[in-house]
Amino acid sequence: MSYKYFVKQFTIIIIFFLIFHIIIYGFTREALSLPDKFIKRSIYTGRHEPLQHVEVTAFGDLARLSYLYRLGVRREVVDTSDEKGFLNKKYGENLVYPVLTVGDSFMLCNGDDGRFPILLQNQLNTNCYNAAANGVQDPFSFLQSDLIKNTKVLVWESVERNISSDSFNVGKIDFYYTESKKKNDYVENWDRKKTYRKQLEVVNSSNIKFLVNNLWYSITGKPALDKVDIVKLKNGRELMYFQDDLISFNKTENFEDVCQIAEFISYINTQLKAKGITLIFLAVPDKYNAYYGEIVEEQKIKNDPRFIERLTSELQNRNVIAVNLIDPFRNEINEGRDVYHFDDTHWNNNGAEIAAELVAREIKKRGLLD
Repeated sequence: MSYKYFVKQFTIIIIFFLIFHIIIYGFTREALSLPDKFIKRSIYTGRHEPLQHVEVTAFGDLARLSYLYRLGVRREVVDTSDEKGFLNKKYGENLVYPVLTVGDSFMLCNGDDGRFPILLQNQLNTNCYNAAANGVQDPFSFLQSDLIKNTKVLVWESVERNISSDSFNVGKIDFYYTESKKKNDYVENWDRKKTYRKQLEVVNSSNIKFLVNNLWYSITGKPALDKVDIVKLKNGRELMYFQDDLISFNKTENFEDVCQIAEFISYINTQLKAKGITLIFLAVPDKYNAYYGEIVEEQKIKNDPRFIERLTSELQNRNVIAVNLIDPFRNEINEGRDVYHFDDTHWNNNGAEIAAELVAREIKKRGLLD
């Protein structure tokens, strides 16, 4: 093979390679640019850039993770961050917040007017502050912050797959205290310049994944790559879900595992009680678990571990107020009303509203704000 022939062939390959990426990038560009349109969030602290406001048209994380953008449902997302970097539409230093919420991304979704803390605030007709940033570490951050002084009720939310992991572990308590203290004190430099060279956006691995997953979905009805799967529901619709939703299903009904998690949550409950604060623990079902009863039998994992029911029961036995969402969610779904976005791992406004109503009911019934 002559040198000229090699150069010619190589040049042709490069040209076709670039043409391929340019064409596919026309389909992937919108989704790939979405993260830059949201309020910046610190990888370390979990807090957002303070005093920011964005209005973005976006679709769900499952559509993005699977690269099946055609299944995405576009909706307006309006987010506002306060001076501390938490997502709160309105905040004032002189206001008193008797109720404070912490947790994972379920406390951050649905925008300013549909987010769980604001829905809870509307139910209670009292100020509710959203301090969600780091999930399992949030209660430890709260215990070491100045937010504690006026709080009467702490609502701690966690999604099932996070609870089922090893993070709810009493052996990690000292680590969480240390890390959360560092994060409380950490000052993010939001204006710092990137020191690395940005890769050529048009040429990226997402273009390949987009092509593979969309071709495979057209043939099989499922994506081929990454951690998203699709099953059929009894009503003929599809359920798109995150594969980590199956963590609790792949575990045996081990009572000791539930006890270890309950012990971890009970520790936080004891620490809060000593400061005159009541804990309400909110275990959010994974999407697959919530829709479990509606999945066609041939595509359903056969054993239902009843994880949330067993955990909330054990917590209640330990005098921890725990809200069980699995039955209300399954009943709502059985009536034909969705509680999760189709293209997202998170609850929709209906699901968040149900959760807020149940938590508000516990607060009112027990007179926790009296």
